[in-house]
Amino acid sequence: MFIVTKRNFFALMFILICTTSVIAIDFNFKPIIIEDLSRYNEDRIAYQHVQKQITPYMDNSFSALLIIKEKKIYLIQDGYDNPEIVATNRLRLEMETKLVGDLWENKINNKPDYVRITDRKVELLKNFSEDFVSKNFGTFFLNVRNAFIKKHVEVFKKLMVDRKESGLIVTRTPLPIPAYLNAPETPTKYKITVSGKTIDEKLYYAEDSDGDGITETFMVNSADGFNWGYKSGANLIFIYNNQDEEIKGLIGQLCNWAYYGTPEEEKEILQNFPKDSDIINEFKLDVPQTTK
Repeated sequence: MFIVTKRNFFALMFILICTTSVIAIDFNFKPIIIEDLSRYNEDRIAYQHVQKQITPYMDNSFSALLIIKEKKIYLIQDGYDNPEIVATNRLRLEMETKLVGDLWENKINNKPDYVRITDRKVELLKNFSEDFVSKNFGTFFLNVRNAFIKKHVEVFKKLMVDRKESGLIVTRTPLPIPAYLNAPETPTKYKITVSGKTIDEKLYYAEDSDGDGITETFMVNSADGFNWGYKSGANLIFIYNNQDEEIKGLIGQLCNWAYYGTPEEEKEILQNFPKDSDIINEFKLDVPQTTK
């Protein structure tokens, strides 16, 4: 029997290893916990967003915005469920031999419902009421989150535009098709992954796992060693299996841009595409007309 204690509950980790032809992407994931931050003496932002059933013992729909500024720590979450209450409810149902369903009832709805603010690690404010948190921090949460994601999307796009110099890696793998008797004929779908590194060793990764043309996973990790525990994962952005329409509008085209080309690349190619007359003259394709 798997026993979850109060202290180690959030130590449950999701490990997903996706290997490209050159760069190995190692997703190790733990939700952010202020007490586990490796340091707080530098200003920085981190964002996590998960909408996936990873294990029954981990929240399957939540997002968290971490801001460290002048040694004050701000952690705002959306879709927060108290893990102690969930663990208690699970234990009660198991003791009553009742069917245990999804006990993580609170889902992402873009109305944050959790805030903790500390000075270093001294508690200044704690509130888990959606009314209070969304009223006082909701606009802040969404605006900072969106601006932060947009910034890193633009960096990733630059890696795509400069793909010859940046060493961008794009993979396109066919997904299995139905193989049972009388299975309907369906067009082949393709999983697309894209990864690249910036000069300062930030790793960017995006994935369209189901071949629907929409990027669901986006990760940005800095090699500066900042973390919130052993194998806590991408320390700038970790978006896994996104279902949120607003975030879809920010990251949804990343894999398509990487494989088919960005709007910037398309514009440059169209502007510099040679004229047909230049090609005809350069290759002497004009055949002189003969007179009868």
